[in-house]
Amino acid sequence: IARSEQLLILAGPELPAQHWCAMECYTWFAVGGRIEDVEVAIVGADAENIGAVVSAFDAFHVMYSLSDGDTAAQRQLMAAIELAGIAQFNGTLRELMPRVKEAADRLGSVGSAS
Repeated sequence: IARSEQLLILAGPELPAQHWCAMECYTWFAVGGRIEDVEVAIVGADAENIGAVVSAFDAFHVMYSLSDGDTAAQRQLMAAIELAGIAQFNGTLRELMPRVKEAADRLGSVGSAS
């Protein structure tokens, strides 16, 4: 991620709820990534899925995200999130909302044109 010039997020409704996915998004910004260089593509173009993706990002809070069990890797990930600060981590993920909404709007326009 640190050497990437752009970040492509293939977003489904479960993405923000996965610790690893959320951490990768956070890391993008932590290493100097810019929101202008983020592209979001919503996976699944039906209206229900689009709404679920927007809602999932809008309501994101790390305490609601899913873990992969009590593994050493999971404990390290949670320690990194705590080190970053829960409020900082949550705020950073919410910064993606404009891009998520843009992706939803693009799909809505495509869906209404057909």
